[in-house]
Amino acid sequence: MNGSAPAPSRLPAAILLPGAAALAAFAQLLLLPWDPRSNVPVSPGSDTLTTGYTWWGTALFAVVLAALAWAVGRWYRTGAAVLVVGGVPAVLLLASFLAHEPDPDGFAGLWPTSWLSGAVLMLAGTALVAGWAGVDLPRTAQALLVPLLVAGAAALSGFLWESVASDEGWIARVVSAVLASAAGYGLGRVLRVCGWDARWSVALTTGAVLLIAVVDSASGPLWGWAPPDVTAWLVTVTAYVAGTASAWAWWTRT
Repeated sequence: MNGSAPAPSRLPAAILLPGAAALAAFAQLLLLPWDPRSNVPVSPGSDTLTTGYTWWGTALFAVVLAALAWAVGRWYRTGAAVLVVGGVPAVLLLASFLAHEPDPDGFAGLWPTSWLSGAVLMLAGTALVAGWAGVDLPRTAQALLVPLLVAGAAALSGFLWESVASDEGWIARVVSAVLASAAGYGLGRVLRVCGWDARWSVALTTGAVLLIAVVDSASGPLWGWAPPDVTAWLVTVTAYVAGTASAWAWWTRT
């Protein structure tokens, strides 16, 4: 006996993962509203508006996800927990947003940021709990948690800089390109410190921006909104590629 605790035996993935995914989906559908808009009628035809979210439903949903993340992280793998426990509700949340056109209140176009915030919170929280349950938090944080947060930051900032670039005029596009390049550079440095190589770092930041671009572009065919500004997104994506790559070039020279 060397006094060390034995590693927990792993349950069969064929049982654990589908069960966790089903429970996570059921918890979301039961505890969170399918209509994510903040102002919906309390009943059909009512002039009284409310939100379907409740503090107890949100809190209980978080507890259920934490329990499922702990179980999968303890008895299987942290990465699997992120996919089935955090990923399934994130996809359902996106589906709920796409199923309900936002109210035209001046902030309707910001709905992708609401989905992104919720998705990153679920994915990162799942990674944190599952990594702690697996007694391997430092390595888990480097392998999963940090990239998730970096991807979320890239997607959110990319959405904001694209909004700047979509304004008419070359000055707005230049400003957007500079800001996006700076963001890509900073995120690239974070990934470099965490041991990522240049190619995967560029792929992560660029992929995150492309993801939010695809999500944002879905509003056109679904709700008849104006099509996305392809040039603005192209400027933003190119700037993130250049920014992240330049961060790597600077680190290589020094």
